Amino acid sequence: MKKQLFFKSAVVSTILSYLLIFVGGLVRVSGSGMGCPDWPRCFGRWIPPTNVDQIPSYIDPTAFNIVLAWIEYGNRSLGVLVGFSIIVLNIIAIYYFRKEAKLFISAILSLILVLANGALGAIVVSSVLNPFLVSLHMILALMLVSVLSYACIESYKLIHVEKFKNLEGNKTLSNSLILLWILIFVEILLGTGIRTNLELVSIENPLLSKGELLNALDSYKYFHSFLGFTLLFLSIYIYTKLRNNSLYIVKFLGIFILGMIIIQIFLGEMMVFFELPQLARLFHTWGSSWLVGVIIILYNCTSNEQSK
Repeated sequence: MKKQLFFKSAVVSTILSYLLIFVGGLVRVSGSGMGCPDWPRCFGRWIPPTNVDQIPSYIDPTAFNIVLAWIEYGNRSLGVLVGFSIIVLNIIAIYYFRKEAKLFISAILSLILVLANGALGAIVVSSVLNPFLVSLHMILALMLVSVLSYACIESYKLIHVEKFKNLEGNKTLSNSLILLWILIFVEILLGTGIRTNLELVSIENPLLSKGELLNALDSYKYFHSFLGFTLLFLSIYIYTKLRNNSLYIVKFLGIFILGMIIIQIFLGEMMVFFELPQLARLFHTWGSSWLVGVIIILYNCTSNEQSK
């Protein structure tokens, strides 16, 4: 019962964190980052204004856009909800699992990360969306879902010990998954960097076409595509190692990773050559973030530790 409680709490926190990444991406693609120019309030109010007459005199009324304000406010509100869910997770961990190091440490670390990212969110607003801080905000979010995914699979393994006790570890596979996680992390940051630089160049040169904007970027933009195909070949290799695994979840996650990488490569190349809606960019980033947590789960289902 206690293990089930921790597991369900970790799952809820993980789902909410992924929803927060989605809404954070929506903030980015909609240009809502400064939808609320102050923090933690929005135009000096705990509930965003619904018309310009509600804006305090010390804030420029031309900064008000009701849609952008409520998108940003939704992002902050969801962030608070994620924080509360992780506090609940920590209460369960402290009360029941102080001697279960993996569960206890993952819960504490998730709390540290969510508090740090919340504080960083305030700094991002005060810096008027400094690109470096925006990227750091994304890094902490990816680390958070990684830690929470670890908490999910470790608590699941405690509930279903019999499913994992006779599995044979494979060091090569484990190392390949570690490499895949690192490369996907780098790939997401490269994509974020490319998008940020495109936005900066576009602001300075509003008349440039999309092709001209891409040409204005440094050559590292090609590394993003090269790394994408590297991920594809690595995920194919990993899938071949998982086909005969006795655990259904392992085979399913292997297929999921391979399929998601193929979709992300296709979507990424389509965005280069065609004017796709901004939502395509949102799902491109969000889909990639799923892989970060899924790889953590898969690693902990197949690592050498399982055979000990």
